[in-house]
Amino acid sequence: MSSQRVRTTLNIEKNLMKAIKLTAINEEKTQTEIINETLKKEFIDVQKPNNEVRQPLSEMAGIFKAKKPFNSVKLIKKIEHGDDNWYF
Repeated sequence: MSSQRVRTTLNIEKNLMKAIKLTAINEEKTQTEIINETLKKEFIDVQKPNNEVRQPLSEMAGIFKAKKPFNSVKLIKKIEHGDDNWYF
């Protein structure tokens, strides 16, 4: 499978990098291969045709479009304090 590659610099936690290195050694792969495979499993569902990307956030539970702008922090505080007039 041929794909375009992008060079990047990441700051990875020391213990995580150690785990990646050990996994690469055990599986006789490069660290880049281990990282790419792990990211693909997390972000691309290889079981779906055409490697569809995850659902957009707007389609996930708990995400909605409001009719008018609101301050979500104030709304949550109202709910936490038992204010029955929190709806908009």
